[in-house]
Amino acid sequence: MRVIIAGGGVVGSFLAQILHEKNEVVVIDRNKDKCALLSSDKGTIRAICEDACEPWVLEFAGIKEADLMVAVTGDDEDNLVIGYLSKFEYDVPKVIGRVNNPKNRWLFTPSWGVDVEVSTPDIIAKIIEEETTLGEVVTVMKLRASDVSLVEITLPDDAAALGKPLSELDMPPETLIVTVVREDAMMIPRADTVLREGDKILAVTNIHNQKALEAKLGHG
Repeated sequence: MRVIIAGGGVVGSFLAQILHEKNEVVVIDRNKDKCALLSSDKGTIRAICEDACEPWVLEFAGIKEADLMVAVTGDDEDNLVIGYLSKFEYDVPKVIGRVNNPKNRWLFTPSWGVDVEVSTPDIIAKIIEEETTLGEVVTVMKLRASDVSLVEITLPDDAAALGKPLSELDMPPETLIVTVVREDAMMIPRADTVLREGDKILAVTNIHNQKALEAKLGHG
């Protein structure tokens, strides 16, 4: 797989070092020192010291044959421009964009060419939320389908679903329980799986049904 990474900072260089073992990786960054350091890493990472917002630079990097573009510069505007060009000018199958300022997250959408946006503050917030909430639905990931999300809910001691097999639970429409995590062990859910306090439920559901899902699995 051909991967182009725009941004050779800490994030970009770390990704390049991970991905280059099994993929053809090209990193674009305007900083000469960063490019020199990347190029010297086992000689398997190609580094281009130019501006990734320039179409000719993207073409020189081989974007027409790229399978994945990862825009992780420290500038949200640059990441959006790179994502837009990659998707709509060069038809790259998958574009990942880094969000530096959480206030700009609303811009990182498929309409701007970004298939997946990654925001470090949001990831940290979700981890904190997961550790401090019990019996509430936590959205783990918004899937590419417009109204579908992967959610997690931890069963509290007063959950209405405790002691009941999954077959007896009247789940909201468009909801599928994917797995049950119990005492750090992952279980494939079956019709006779009986839920217990502290179980973590991962489910795919329509975002409009999350309240109903919380009512079924959350506080009784």
